[in-house]
Amino acid sequence: MRIGGHDARSLIQATMATIVLSTMVLFDFYAANMHELADATLVFRYAWFILAGVAVSAICLKLALPRFPLWRCLLAVGVTAFVLCTYGAIVGRRHQDVAIWLPSIWPVIAIAAGALALIFLRQSVAASIALILALAFASPSLVRIAAFLASRHESQAAAGNLERSIRARVAPNIYWIVLDGYPRQDVLRETFGFDNSGFVRQLSALDFVVLGNSRANFPATVNSISSTLNMDYTVQRDSEGLRPLDLLDMQLIVKGQSRTVSKLKAMGYTYVHFENGYDYLTACHPREPRCIRGNWGLDELDSAILSNTPLIDLLVSWDALKPGARSAAFAWGGVADVTAKLSDIRDTAAPYFLYAHVLAPHPPIRFHADCSFRPAEPDLQGWSPTARPAFIDQLVCTNTQTLALLRAITTSDPPALIILQSDHGTAFNGQFDKPPTTWTDDDLHERFGNLNALRLPASCRADAADDLTLVDTFPLVLSCLTGEPFRPHTPRFFVTPYDDRQEFGQAFEYPAERVR
Repeated sequence: MRIGGHDARSLIQATMATIVLSTMVLFDFYAANMHELADATLVFRYAWFILAGVAVSAICLKLALPRFPLWRCLLAVGVTAFVLCTYGAIVGRRHQDVAIWLPSIWPVIAIAAGALALIFLRQSVAASIALILALAFASPSLVRIAAFLASRHESQAAAGNLERSIRARVAPNIYWIVLDGYPRQDVLRETFGFDNSGFVRQLSALDFVVLGNSRANFPATVNSISSTLNMDYTVQRDSEGLRPLDLLDMQLIVKGQSRTVSKLKAMGYTYVHFENGYDYLTACHPREPRCIRGNWGLDELDSAILSNTPLIDLLVSWDALKPGARSAAFAWGGVADVTAKLSDIRDTAAPYFLYAHVLAPHPPIRFHADCSFRPAEPDLQGWSPTARPAFIDQLVCTNTQTLALLRAITTSDPPALIILQSDHGTAFNGQFDKPPTTWTDDDLHERFGNLNALRLPASCRADAADDLTLVDTFPLVLSCLTGEPFRPHTPRFFVTPYDDRQEFGQAFEYPAERVR
């Protein structure tokens, strides 16, 4: 069949409009998160997947309705995809209060919208109008993305500098296991009424020094982990005051480009990054050569993108129909995933440095005390006060799995140097719903009191002070390895609000005496 110039123009315009309509949610997502994304690989992957689905759907519709021009079929599919992806805008950020019928009926609504477009968009001028409207809707995000890409320069993380070769006196394998949001023992007792002394005693039996007054230096993961790995506070002062380092720079530090990793590599260590669970921040860098992946499934980025559609709510509802299940659509991240991969970790040439960041016991609350699966919405900020008892259940599961992992390591690798820490405490007092300047001493105590247990060579155990802060973790480890003097930092404590808060981009320092 011959296509005239007029029809060809309509087809091109309809194709462009459909591409914009069906991927607009990805433009909006990237524009909102581009300062935090190390790269846009996953966004592009979803874009290609969506466009392939749109193309196949349009061709199938054309084959089913041969008398309809292809441009009308394309627009109908584009409108369907656009309406399907407005679900997230309708229900908002939190989906748990959505009526159970809405995610099931929304695809029907989207298909109905596409059918109406197919029926009523008959004139070829509709393709031009659709393209103009699509570009108008997408232009704010496109302008922001263009401005960001034009101004972005390749960052050089401080860790990128080559370190001088350092001679190690001892070179045990190093295991750094981070349990996200695990509170200190006294915080568990005072805030939750939970006695965790049994877990602490078992750590001591495994030759750990458990620090009873350890404190995080930051209350948010990206700041806490990056400062620990860079062995310095990731804040800087400018003309406007104190502010954290750029998010992308801190992410690169977390993903392996840190002073600690650089120094250990100079000492002959191999860096091993364990990617476990739901949290995007602690996933392997795309170019990380020694990446070991634990549980597979939908992660934080997948969930954020797909929450614009009914799919996430449908998956959560489906999981709720499987009581007692030990898996879900989401790679939730339990300590048992590290244990399951120990043989792969041990395949690394010794000595090696393992960084294994586990999402548990941090919300979402998805484990019962016996580690069976508890259906939960994928929300990393679910610090609801009513969830305290369920959080303790999840912590009990985490204890069980952690002890199993530590016994497996110490049995197979007796000289191992093991660091078991959390990056911060809990936030059940609603800390992140308050301006940082209004945090009380109790707020600080709950959020900064962190788990810190160290299994060190005997020669340096005395340096593990009971009130050690996280920024001194790897200065102490390097001192253990080299025999050089350990020089701790002056303890400092900062609150750096999340990117959805008005104070984002600022850092607030608290006096050390307030963070007990």
